[in-house]
Amino acid sequence: MPTTSQAIIKYISIGDSYTIGNGVSPFGRWPNVLVKNLNQQGIEINLIANPAISGFTVRDAIRLELPAVAQLKPDFVTVLIGANDSFSGNPASAYQNDLIELLDKLQPILTNPKNIVLITIPDYTRSPAGLPYQAGNQSAIIEQYNQVIKEQAAQRGLMVADIFPVSQTMISAEDYIDDGLHPSAQGYAKWEKVIFPVVLELLEAN
Repeated sequence: MPTTSQAIIKYISIGDSYTIGNGVSPFGRWPNVLVKNLNQQGIEINLIANPAISGFTVRDAIRLELPAVAQLKPDFVTVLIGANDSFSGNPASAYQNDLIELLDKLQPILTNPKNIVLITIPDYTRSPAGLPYQAGNQSAIIEQYNQVIKEQAAQRGLMVADIFPVSQTMISAEDYIDDGLHPSAQGYAKWEKVIFPVVLELLEAN
């Protein structure tokens, strides 16, 4: 991994609307805030691409985001994907198969295949627009997905940033944009506080 005396760390964030920051300016998106805070800690890192697209599933990321990763060859990648898979009702077993394929294809692209931080899926049922899904026990389904993420991380020696618990505390309208589903800059800042120390630990260890 490059250090402050070497090349700047090249970073790509894989994901969906929660990563591209639907409805939020680039300055409020958590990957951008993460880079800013890492730079302030002396980690020279640059977000060279954010190929995330609203509505993307894991299969979409495999098909349309991995090519950008392969072309740009980053040093470090974050992966936050699966909310749309769970929202559409795909079982956790199907999500597991797709996530395995994504990681199997992603890891060989990196010089160090362990320079990936997996991020759990937030509990969107706690958002103002997500309240109707609480009756269907959607939160438990999200937890099943997150268990898949944690199991894959453990098997591959990857680090996990678990934003699920903090997302369950985000029930204020100020934490979301007008659609009541996607976080505001204030909401993303709460996620980033969980993601930052995990990424910092990984990058400082390299």
